[in-house]
Amino acid sequence: MRSARETTSPRGCPGRKLRWHAFAVAFGMLPAFAAVRQAFMRVFHRQGVCTLPSSKLRLQVPEGRIPVAIVAPGSFSPPTLLHLRMFEEARDALERTGGKFKVVGGYMSPVHDAYGKASLAPAHHRLSMVEAAVSDSDWIMADSWECLCRSEWTPTVEVVSRFAAELSKVPVAVGSNRPQCGKVQLVMLCGGDVLQSFNATKPSGERVWPDDDVEVIVGQHGLVCVGRGKADLGAIARESTVLGKHLDKIVLAKPRVLTGISSSVVRQYLASNQSIRYLVHDKAGMGGSSASSRSSGDSSLGMLSLAHSECYEIAYLSGVSRLVYAGSCSLRQGVFRTGTGSTLKS
Repeated sequence: MRSARETTSPRGCPGRKLRWHAFAVAFGMLPAFAAVRQAFMRVFHRQGVCTLPSSKLRLQVPEGRIPVAIVAPGSFSPPTLLHLRMFEEARDALERTGGKFKVVGGYMSPVHDAYGKASLAPAHHRLSMVEAAVSDSDWIMADSWECLCRSEWTPTVEVVSRFAAELSKVPVAVGSNRPQCGKVQLVMLCGGDVLQSFNATKPSGERVWPDDDVEVIVGQHGLVCVGRGKADLGAIARESTVLGKHLDKIVLAKPRVLTGISSSVVRQYLASNQSIRYLVHDKAGMGGSSASSRSSGDSSLGMLSLAHSECYEIAYLSGVSRLVYAGSCSLRQGVFRTGTGSTLKS
């Protein structure tokens, strides 16, 4: 979809152009348009948007190996280099497990806007960032079903089950055998914090993860967990009644290099108008930025114009050419400073 800045009227009439800009901004920004925008994106985003991507799947594995696909549901607001690194760590851990598995592909699945997390950028922007981040990977793909093809938030267990059902239709050859469907096993990728949450309860006493959901995700499929700190992931798994029953379906990865990179840290850098280069993939950080910001290496502005383009459009209409992010655009409460020191509140 072209941005409002790129749209011109049939006759190039400035008045018409300004009115179209105003409509486009209102369509993206006003809460009253949120449901309409989501429906619009589901229908018109692009053809085949709800079909499971398969272009990077490996369709043949060595004899004696189990084909496995790695799926990571998450917010990805924004996707970071650590998210991508976790996929690499997970693949290595799975393929080192007694020579049992061969990873055939990986998927990042951004959560639906209706999940309600305050820090979420709009789904179509998060999907665009994920697509950019995995564009040069030869095995990781972005899947849009969860964030754009559903009318509401979908529990993780249903997302995982849908992946499993779609992957069961993919024919894969093992060794010299003919390709057969139903061969690909699914494992969900998570960090140590999610592993801990499997055994957590809410203040109300309700389980964060219903036991039945964990039985499906881990018991029927599998889990690969990549640690971020010094936590004993094995002990965490053993302490959980449900996880303890399926230790044979859990693969733990302990990275040699630990990093504090996270989506929240990236947002903090943006809020302070600091560079986010080498925290996010260059294509995700720079995509959609102006030529001037690309030439100056201002990846913060690039991320802003991609993930928070609604706010960027408002500033553009006001004649502001350079923005500094200083708030949560997704909450429509951001404050933007121009190069001259004036401010614009959204």
